[in-house]
Amino acid sequence: MSRLLNVAAIVVLMPNVVFAETLEEKLNREKAVLDSLNTMLEKEREELSQTEMKKLTIGARLDRIQREEFQARRELRGLSERERSLQARLVHTREALNIAERKLEERTDGIADRLRQSYKLARQNPLEILLSGVSLGEGLRRLKYLSRVAEQDRVDMAALASAKEDVRKALRVRQLQHSNQQTLVRAKERKRQDLEKSVTRYDVEIKQLERKESLYRSVIRDTRKDIETGEHRLAELIKQIERHRLAGRRLGELRDVDFPGLKGRLPWPVNGRILMKFGRVKDPELGTWTMNRGVAIAADAGTDVLAIAPGEVMLVDWWRGYGQLVLLRHPRGYYTLYSHLQSRSVEQGEILNEGALIGTVGSTGRLDGVPQLHFEIMEQEQALNPVEWLVP
Repeated sequence: MSRLLNVAAIVVLMPNVVFAETLEEKLNREKAVLDSLNTMLEKEREELSQTEMKKLTIGARLDRIQREEFQARRELRGLSERERSLQARLVHTREALNIAERKLEERTDGIADRLRQSYKLARQNPLEILLSGVSLGEGLRRLKYLSRVAEQDRVDMAALASAKEDVRKALRVRQLQHSNQQTLVRAKERKRQDLEKSVTRYDVEIKQLERKESLYRSVIRDTRKDIETGEHRLAELIKQIERHRLAGRRLGELRDVDFPGLKGRLPWPVNGRILMKFGRVKDPELGTWTMNRGVAIAADAGTDVLAIAPGEVMLVDWWRGYGQLVLLRHPRGYYTLYSHLQSRSVEQGEILNEGALIGTVGSTGRLDGVPQLHFEIMEQEQALNPVEWLVP
């Protein structure tokens, strides 16, 4: 972006007004396009970030739901095993009830036979007993025996009836327990099915977000390519400007400096370590490579920034991504750019000597707020590695 806008400033000062206006119009159009592309890029990166955050949030929900589903399945297995156990007990109790009923029925039939015999014997008078060939004493003993048997039958019948009722009560308890357990199993199965549906729904959402994320990354890559294409077009405009420009009147006031001869001996604009080197830089988020046209030098906010060589102040402005900046033009078609300035001490059109105060280090135009100086050296439109030009 910087080289594009730099050219706009250069063109404004060209003596050939008609030609300068034509190039300025082209540069303004390209600048507007690039500003729009950079705005789009920021928006796309923000949407990508939001999509990634949403995917993380849904992923966390999915993880929680999957754990709940796993727990529900485990609980369902336990409930089902309990239900099967109660079912087996219920079957066993029903069998016990059937046995009790059969015993009671068999005992009832035996008692009925004895009751009929007792009834017949009790209705006989002594004469009938004698005529039957059975002594009176024997008949009385038989009657007494039958009476005792009948009494025992009554006791046994009561015990069998009580046992049957106990089994019947146990059966009702087993039936209630089994019914309640079936209710628990059905409720837990419904919960498991609901959780399974939630897992499926979140899986679908995550896949949709992954496709959306992939699309944003593709769009960001395409937008960056468009920006690079625009920068190349503006580089061509710079070449045209350099081919047609005339020596500026103010530039003529500068003493002739062999700028190329100063390579490796130019002073640093500010003392500090290199935060970002010149050249290809890999984006840690997208894994893509971009071209860094200068170097980032670490320094405390407010540190003086000095001109590395005599030059004319071509531009003092504020640009997106660069913050407050100053562009100097030096003899023989060389330029230097100083950006992220906290303050500036020069005006457009000024002639500066080497070591003149340009401004102070800041973090304008940066999202992270880290104070530093972005510094570029250019030969016409060609970006040069500042480290190779500055004194070691």
